[in-house]
Amino acid sequence: MRIAELLHPSASRLTAASIDDARLETEVLLAYVLGIDRAHLLARLADQVDADTHVQFDALLARRLAHEPLAYITGHREFYGIDIACRPGALIPRPETEMLVEIALDEFRRHGDALRIADVGTGSGAIAVAIAVHAPRARVTAIDASDAALTVACDNAARVGVADRIDLRTGDLLEDAGVFDVIVANLPYVSAAEWQELQPEIRDHEPREALIGGPAGTEVIERLLRQAPAHLEAAGVLAAEMGYAHGARLLEVASACFPDAEACVIKDLAGLDRVLLVRRGG
Repeated sequence: MRIAELLHPSASRLTAASIDDARLETEVLLAYVLGIDRAHLLARLADQVDADTHVQFDALLARRLAHEPLAYITGHREFYGIDIACRPGALIPRPETEMLVEIALDEFRRHGDALRIADVGTGSGAIAVAIAVHAPRARVTAIDASDAALTVACDNAARVGVADRIDLRTGDLLEDAGVFDVIVANLPYVSAAEWQELQPEIRDHEPREALIGGPAGTEVIERLLRQAPAHLEAAGVLAAEMGYAHGARLLEVASACFPDAEACVIKDLAGLDRVLLVRRGG
């Protein structure tokens, strides 16, 4: 069987299982089995697929048909142009979370090399690693309560070559974490009710503790905001990813916790409220 002949029915099976981007995901899976990138796969559509490759591909396809996330099957996901290792125990990085990296790097460009940056709820370490790669003289601290997540973050820092520039810590948000110029956080913000409605890829496979923020979804971020005044420099910036319906509530909490600061909500590329930004000292 040729590559082209294998791809079409396999993509149809993913489509029947209500999996988006079925053709793309099929190509990614087969390219992964063959040890090539997708561009080379598409250049070899007339090549024959041997029996061993077919068996390996069918096994991975079965996992995807069971709604296991593609990033957990292949073991990686691109984030901010960096190949990030993904494993169960740490949330898979999303494109919208790159907004937090942009905010941190903008502050680095404005204020210089000695900037102290905290990534709270680091998970896979994607945010901290991306910041360390692009701001090599910044001091980056990555914090998570999950040992499993920190193991993934440690691996990512090592494989990208920035392990010596990230201080990985086990901790409950900012407790005992020191003072920072920039705090970025991708914390749980899904409500308990919303979690029940999530896609099975997320609900059944990604760590629940990294998703559910409480009954309303805002509780963990609210707790961060209450801790943060003692940990954010007088002219510092805090940016937290949030749910699209959480803006009003989190702005209220931010104003109460930071009466000396400006707070606003930034929208993502889809036009949805996505990041709470608090800037101290105007």
